[in-house]
Amino acid sequence: MREFMLTLHLRIHDAITAMRRAHAIGDDDLATSQAGEVEDLVELAARNGIDLGSCYDSLPLASTA
Repeated sequence: MREFMLTLHLRIHDAITAMRRAHAIGDDDLATSQAGEVEDLVELAARNGIDLGSCYDSLPLASTA
């Protein structure tokens, strides 16, 4: 289970990084797609009883601009 949790966290990190990069270059469609990936990964964690806790609570996922 430890390897699964690590992989999940890495995939979330990668998706957030890609989402921020897409947003920075103005590719809103890709940013939205990456946001969906983050949501899917968080749901996957919940379905498998993995508590992400406050790891991502303070992380700004989308710009309010």
